[in-house]
Amino acid sequence: MGVLNDVYEMLNTCNKCGFCLTACKTYKTDLREPLSPRGRIQLIKKLVDGVIEPDQDYEDAINSCLLCGECAVACPSGVKGNELVLAARRDLKLRHGIKPFAKSFALKTLASPSRLEHGFNFFKGVGKGLLKRIDGLDYFRGVDIRNMPAAEKPFLEQVPEQITVGDPQKKVAFFVGCFLNHSLDGTAHSVVKVLTKNNCDVIIPKDQVCCGLPQYAYGDFESAKANARKTIESFLDRKPDAVLTACASCGSMLRDEYLKLFADEPGYLPRVKEFCAKVFEFSEFVEDQIKLDESKLKAHTPVKVTYHDPCHMARHLKITSQPRQVLKSIPRLQFVEMNEANRCCGASGLVQAFYHQLSTDITRQKTQNIVDSGAEVVATSCPACMLRIQGGLNFAGKQQTVVHVADLLAKAYED
Repeated sequence: MGVLNDVYEMLNTCNKCGFCLTACKTYKTDLREPLSPRGRIQLIKKLVDGVIEPDQDYEDAINSCLLCGECAVACPSGVKGNELVLAARRDLKLRHGIKPFAKSFALKTLASPSRLEHGFNFFKGVGKGLLKRIDGLDYFRGVDIRNMPAAEKPFLEQVPEQITVGDPQKKVAFFVGCFLNHSLDGTAHSVVKVLTKNNCDVIIPKDQVCCGLPQYAYGDFESAKANARKTIESFLDRKPDAVLTACASCGSMLRDEYLKLFADEPGYLPRVKEFCAKVFEFSEFVEDQIKLDESKLKAHTPVKVTYHDPCHMARHLKITSQPRQVLKSIPRLQFVEMNEANRCCGASGLVQAFYHQLSTDITRQKTQNIVDSGAEVVATSCPACMLRIQGGLNFAGKQQTVVHVADLLAKAYED
């Protein structure tokens, strides 16, 4: 109970006003009190007080949270419901490990580069072949798995460890992340292209691993710490001016959560702080550090583009203006805002796999907002959001395509 005792004061700070209900997408979709931030907080408090035991209903309430952070923004008392859920998940992990087995297996696979590569190799080989033969498996738990891209070989195997330019202004270490490495390798190439076109030497450490966010989100701090330590040492050893990621979720973990993860290791914390201070998200780095020379950008084919704010970008990293400025800098690209641009798309890591109907309903609203905007293309800054939203659009029979901000910018540098 130590984990939950540490947050007991925050549990008691909730005055049950209900402001969080207006923001919470799981509650607005399901309309059951236990799936609201207020409901989850009261369940956690009752567990600490010994009123209830952590039964299946309790675990479902805790594990179905999107961790989007909208409740924390809405709360007038400053209660961070997402952080309380993280504490509850940590408590569950300490009680009985990660359950069910499928979730534990998935998290262990993500944490291991070799296991993850084997998984993607199976998917793009035997897996996709089987899917094409089985009717009704176009969408599995709301994910468009038949059309989910898989790189012919991991991005890390396609590029050298260092890419140099003639007159380097900055030395940037690129944290690729799991999805860009194994699925959306074209976007990873777009990131490198933009950096080199802007006089940056690019270092791509071949020994990089998962940032640790999936494990951290389900209370496996030990596995998350192991990967975090590897990441910190690998990247700092190369002495970059900046560590760049093109994944909002990875960026949040690398820059913010590492500080929380190692808060109990004061001897190592200075090393962590040194690393975190170097971390930038792609559009943030491009807009604030590079300062684009727009005269070098070539005109796109005229296209109307909207932008989806990933939860980790808008509410965790608090980066919202930079991706829009990057998009607006591209000639002949017409930018339009969609309604509720920062509304969660429903991906939220493994929530989409284990609470797929809830996720699908949330994705459906995001899809409708995109359609209503009149945009032909949806840009975003998170690979998981890209795959989730594209699947939602495909499932709805819509024609819009989803791309990364880096893809659109890289295209403007085409010779």
